[in-house]
Amino acid sequence: MSAETLAQMERSLKAMEGPLGPVDSMPIESISVRRMALTLDNFDPIHYDEAAARARGYRGVVAPWPLVWLIFFNCREAPLVFDFGRATLHGEDSYEFHEPMIVGDVITVSAAVERTSVKRGKSGAMGVIVTRREFRNQLGQLCAVMSTTNLRR
Repeated sequence: MSAETLAQMERSLKAMEGPLGPVDSMPIESISVRRMALTLDNFDPIHYDEAAARARGYRGVVAPWPLVWLIFFNCREAPLVFDFGRATLHGEDSYEFHEPMIVGDVITVSAAVERTSVKRGKSGAMGVIVTRREFRNQLGQLCAVMSTTNLRR
């Protein structure tokens, strides 16, 4: 890869940094929480019974953490658009959990390309894109952060 092509790739990636797509929201519904908990074989009563959840100090029935994926897939109008390469590979995800998501909450997702770089390897250069998604409830509390690393060749 020529130095000029590599420089163009770096400029293209740098231009992607910042907010990504519109902010979107989704309510946390009891049926979704129940189905997710059952799918995970998680029978903790905080996922089914409001009295049990409140007795443990929660505002209401607690959604299991994998529900962030349901929200992500339903609120994902934030496509990555590239002007180089032919394939995008999923590298990894990392998560932070803060406030629990509670049945009745409305979770708002915002996304941004947090950082980009070019990685040079034996088979050539590839773009590295790290996207950060924040999940906040209607009270403005941060519930979760999902960071995704994608690779572009």
